[in-house]
Amino acid sequence: MNPLEKPLVSVILPSFNRKNIVDRAITSVISQTYPHWELHIVDDGSTDETWNDLLSKLTGWKGKLSSFGRNQKSIQVHQIEHKGVSGARNFGMEKANGDWIAFLDSDDEWYPEKLSKQMDFHKSNPEFFFSQTKEVWNKKGNLMEPKGKYQKRSGWFLKESLELCMVTSSSFMAHKPTLAEIGGFRTELLVCEDYDLWNRILFAGFPIGLIEENLMVRYGGHEDQLSNQYQALERFRLYSLLLTKEELSENGKWDLLEPAHKYLFQIAIKSRMDTILQGRFKRGKDAKWIERLITDFLSENPISKVERSALLDDSLF
Repeated sequence: MNPLEKPLVSVILPSFNRKNIVDRAITSVISQTYPHWELHIVDDGSTDETWNDLLSKLTGWKGKLSSFGRNQKSIQVHQIEHKGVSGARNFGMEKANGDWIAFLDSDDEWYPEKLSKQMDFHKSNPEFFFSQTKEVWNKKGNLMEPKGKYQKRSGWFLKESLELCMVTSSSFMAHKPTLAEIGGFRTELLVCEDYDLWNRILFAGFPIGLIEENLMVRYGGHEDQLSNQYQALERFRLYSLLLTKEELSENGKWDLLEPAHKYLFQIAIKSRMDTILQGRFKRGKDAKWIERLITDFLSENPISKVERSALLDDSLF
């Protein structure tokens, strides 16, 4: 990356029925000190008048933009049929013209120097094609920093990533061509789609850098958060791990993994199977198909697509 240039950063901001709070996220992009970005706001088939609200405010937002010379700032709004957050982000990436991609969820907020400091990091550390920043959590007005195992890490942290979602989408930045090699978000994953992508990036051998500064606010505690809408979230992570393992096997990369990394992967799968099994026992639900899944996995029998897809069936949970 030429240090004299300011590469274009494409910001992808999906929103579904967040008319009352998406302004905060958009304003935080407009307030960025980094001078060369484009914002793609994707209305994901909202039913709360989000689209009309965005259109009514677009001229005002554009009026706040300033650009000089080769540096430009632009805002585009897109309306699509409801696809879910993965589909909306993927749509935004298809529209993106930048060399770098940054995601911002509609309920989060960036500090003004977020993009600038993240791009400075990549200029100084060209070996990193992906990065995230530290963050502050806002839980119903209470500000706190992540502690313990929730603290952000830098580098190749596969062990921790298999256990927890270790990257926040709104803090993440990616080199677009490199991300394209790995692929976008899996649209069948209604939640945990971010967990899935971070693991695929790490399994592809790429480290994820960390800017050691709080550069965003992550808001939590509202009722419409996706994580509050589904039972047994571990089933989505299990689906992700099983599918990723199958893809690695099909393209010949599974056998190239170090034994220690294979072991971590196997442990992550087995622990989630056990968690789901215990949850079904506790709720008095049929557990035989999960037991069969465990037996096939331990016997190294192929997991069928039907068995794997059952993990995404809400009616079974």
